Amino acid sequence: MIPLPKEFRGLLLIVCGPTGTGKSTVSERLVASHPEIERIVTCTTRSPRERERDGVDYFFLSNPEFNEALAQDEFLEWAQVHAWRYGTKKSVVFDRLAHGTDLVVNVDVQGAQAYRRAFAGPPAMHGRLVTVFIMPPDLQTIRARLVARGQDSPEQIERRLQTAQSEIEQWVNFDYCLVTGSKDRDYARLEGIWTAEKCRVSRLAPST
Repeated sequence: MIPLPKEFRGLLLIVCGPTGTGKSTVSERLVASHPEIERIVTCTTRSPRERERDGVDYFFLSNPEFNEALAQDEFLEWAQVHAWRYGTKKSVVFDRLAHGTDLVVNVDVQGAQAYRRAFAGPPAMHGRLVTVFIMPPDLQTIRARLVARGQDSPEQIERRLQTAQSEIEQWVNFDYCLVTGSKDRDYARLEGIWTAEKCRVSRLAPST
């Protein structure tokens, strides 16, 4: 008799891409549309922007607090991005995946590499990581979105564009690549990736 699919274990969907590609928007919509998916709240040393809330958008840590977490080996990954540091604590990832919760997180390409290394270790985490790169149609589109957002100085925008150029070169290292278009189309394709990965036979087949 052919065995029935096993109960699905939680997976982590990484959404990565240059600033201004809307990765946060589509990720938040995925969480809002599917109660079984939770967003990972990462840590940062930068100050909150308008309407950002501690523990909801980020855990806003001082530099001494971030250093203490590093010393205690609490981070699954962390990186220096421009003038600030960002990181994800192990406790907010592995425990929830082990209990079958699906997670989504936005990170830069350095963070994605760190996640790949972390998930290559524990056997229980093998096959749980899905990476998606959101590609801008061109750098001019990113520039226009950053200017319209009105949160960065001209110098900061230029730094972000330089970073974006180097990030774009990494798209071949991801499982999926979406060239951004309308918000609805980007969301529909991200949701389709998550749905397809939930049905992948290699995830559902009982262990031998």
